[in-house]
Amino acid sequence: MLERILKQIQQFPTQLFLLVIGILLFLPFLGQVHLFDWDEINFAESAREMLLTHNYHIVQIDFQPFYEKPPLFIWLQALSMHYFGVTEYAARLPNAICGVITMLVVFNVGRSVFKSQFGVLWALMFACSILPQIYFKSGIIDPVFNLFIFLGIYFLYKVTLYNDFENPRERDSNHRWHLFLSALFIALATLTKGPVAILLVVLTGATYLVVNRGKLRLGIMDMVNWWIVVAVIVILWLSMESRQSGFTFVSEFIKYQVRLFSTEDAGHGGPFYYHWVILLFGVFPASALIFDSFKKNENDDIDQRFFKRWMIYLLLVVLIVFSVVQTKIVHYSSLCYFPITFLAAYYLNYLLDGKMRWTWKQTLPLFAICLIIVTALTGGIFLIQHPDLIIYYVKDDFAKDCLNAKVYWSNNDIRFGIGWLIAITAGIIMISMKSIRWGIYLIIISSALFINTVMIFIVPRVETYSQRALIEFLESKKSESCTVETAGFKSYAHFFYAAKQIPEPGDTAKVKYIVTKVNRLDDVKNNYPGAVELYRKNGFVFFKKEHK
Repeated sequence: MLERILKQIQQFPTQLFLLVIGILLFLPFLGQVHLFDWDEINFAESAREMLLTHNYHIVQIDFQPFYEKPPLFIWLQALSMHYFGVTEYAARLPNAICGVITMLVVFNVGRSVFKSQFGVLWALMFACSILPQIYFKSGIIDPVFNLFIFLGIYFLYKVTLYNDFENPRERDSNHRWHLFLSALFIALATLTKGPVAILLVVLTGATYLVVNRGKLRLGIMDMVNWWIVVAVIVILWLSMESRQSGFTFVSEFIKYQVRLFSTEDAGHGGPFYYHWVILLFGVFPASALIFDSFKKNENDDIDQRFFKRWMIYLLLVVLIVFSVVQTKIVHYSSLCYFPITFLAAYYLNYLLDGKMRWTWKQTLPLFAICLIIVTALTGGIFLIQHPDLIIYYVKDDFAKDCLNAKVYWSNNDIRFGIGWLIAITAGIIMISMKSIRWGIYLIIISSALFINTVMIFIVPRVETYSQRALIEFLESKKSESCTVETAGFKSYAHFFYAAKQIPEPGDTAKVKYIVTKVNRLDDVKNNYPGAVELYRKNGFVFFKKEHK
């Protein structure tokens, strides 16, 4: 015990360094841009309604039960809003804190399995890759959900270790404790997003069992006890829900999960290889550094080899499962961020130790993927600056009006991407010239700066095209006694940004505002006779209807 405490004290400066980096990366500018429809506003609105109704048992939308998601993440947002107000910052703060915690978690896991250098590389690769950093600044469920699953798998890996030199009593105690922690975190993941957490862990464990010909070092009673702990926690939650809404929640929740797997929910379809492409570009630069990490490495000891297998099997299971699932959404494969950044850190760790070489298998994907991303960003900025070049090819009237939004762009905006490409190229050259450590630092730091620059300077302007006109109109009605509805399109924005209050029996507002899109005007004419158009902006059309 004393030895463990001393080791933790020795690691304190490193963890403090990572804590500061995480705070600087994730906490500033969280409220700079409005929440995005649907998911961010959906969850934030559920948290707001929890605070209004004081009903913390059932997730609600429009003050009606919302059966698609469990409550744990909504609780975190409600807690944040209780202390910091109903704002974008408060809605995103739980994930920002989760980002800092994730950096510390992967550092400590990497340090315990390999060494401190590995842990630092893993934490930095995770925090400074594109989508992981963006997601920690968002208000969606997945960062918390993924952290719980990763911890569940890590402690399951710890259960399978067996040290002949460890004191038998202490070994048995650690075994039971790790088994309980694994089950606890998977149960928490289930309370965060649903039973897919259990599915992914079971499939990963089953894959490990099959590939290693039944050698998992996990007894039947271990599996039974694991299931019991998970089941008890989940059943306690379900019983609490059932007391509020009977078995309606359970049946509707199951129907929703089945629908996600079997149909293209909300129109989010895509080809089988959708997530492979998303991860290749979205987890850059980590994704470009993993290709030599799949090889068997004689430098690994047996525990390191086992953990690497768990990460590879997790990556493959998540990729295959969500490639088969008909609904294709970017964050569905976000659990892969853990194994991808692990494999990148694995390679860099051995590169720094002189036990792996830098070859074209790192240079080519690192430069090529960066070039494609920068070209896409630069080309997109150029086309947005000159919408007349593409407006003829756009057939959707709403999209045309969005492109005509008045947004200031400068020719200097392309310097962000070009500067990043130059930094990545310089990092490659430095590594090739044996200045490995400084080359790695340059790649990591430039990536972090590029992502933050895009989030601060580019994303707010992009939001102007997509939804700002809608949000500004809704915010202007927040203090007015009225109702707001959307016609012809689905949105949660009018609940959150117009601050809809708890409806009272017999309470009918004299004024109703209707929002539609320029290509859905017939929906207003057919369903809201007598509605008067107020104005149009960036593809949205705003109507007013008064009750006599």
